[in-house]
Amino acid sequence: MGKRPAARSCGAARTGTTAQRVLLAQGVLLGAVTLALFVRELPGIAREVRIWRMSNLRSGAKRPR
Repeated sequence: MGKRPAARSCGAARTGTTAQRVLLAQGVLLGAVTLALFVRELPGIAREVRIWRMSNLRSGAKRPR
């Protein structure tokens, strides 16, 4: 008679909510790190694209003119 079943279900819901918050925080952190890495590497990527365009290296057959 002294047991409270409502507390058990509330604790389970709270654990699920906490897990969801942790998962969301990890996703946000991973996204921020990925975005920072992309922004940091953007000048190098742009340089590589310029080199690729200047050397006119294209994959596959050339287009007829």
